[in-house]
Amino acid sequence: MDKQISLETKNVSISYGDKQVIRQVSLKVSSHQVTAVIGPSGCGKSTLLRTFNRMNDFIPSFSMEGEIIFQGKNIYEPSSDPGVIRQKIGMVFQRPNPFPKSIFKNIVWGPKINGYSGDLQALAEDALKRAALWEEVKDRLNDSALKLSGGQQQRLCIARAIAMNPEVILMDEPCSALDPSATARIEDLIKELRTNYTIVIVTHNMQQAARISDQTAFLYEGDLVEYGVTKKIFTQPDKKRTEDYITGRFG
Repeated sequence: MDKQISLETKNVSISYGDKQVIRQVSLKVSSHQVTAVIGPSGCGKSTLLRTFNRMNDFIPSFSMEGEIIFQGKNIYEPSSDPGVIRQKIGMVFQRPNPFPKSIFKNIVWGPKINGYSGDLQALAEDALKRAALWEEVKDRLNDSALKLSGGQQQRLCIARAIAMNPEVILMDEPCSALDPSATARIEDLIKELRTNYTIVIVTHNMQQAARISDQTAFLYEGDLVEYGVTKKIFTQPDKKRTEDYITGRFG
């Protein structure tokens, strides 16, 4: 039985000015799974990820051909509201970027400006629990988020995304700035979050992709070389170039 599809790219090509960085990429992202996007530096991983919630719109030279389907609709249609899309498809960046506000305000700021009228305290508690941070911060919610450790700040950013009630969470190398202990916490959290969310993660770390993802997409110089079940990609890839990258012959 086919898994439900959360996101789909159809013949997506992306350019910055005259430079094409993604060519004719078509893939389907399954709901409630972790999909890893791997490939050497400069292959287009982060560019593709940012396209899923229209973050590239902020780059003047950006242009795209093809379609990205979410909830049965091309998110690049003129009638699509990028703000609504970013609520449903949240983003966690490479380096933790908490607001210079309290832990509590970091969580509730987004929902408040988007008209949330429920119990903010309950919202913050739920988001922090889902991000496995509540027990560490429940007695200091009014402290500055900047006082948290790097790993805690990244989990706070995940909680901030969760508070917007997304369907998809995008993660752009969320562990690259963290120590091994904090990385392990984030990886455990990602595996738990897929119960409620679809996760797409860009990572340079082959071992991390193998540990946490269900599906893996391998990009090379803007092309989608191979996409499939992670275990197969890492043990029996169909393409020689995939095998060479996985085994460290280049990259």
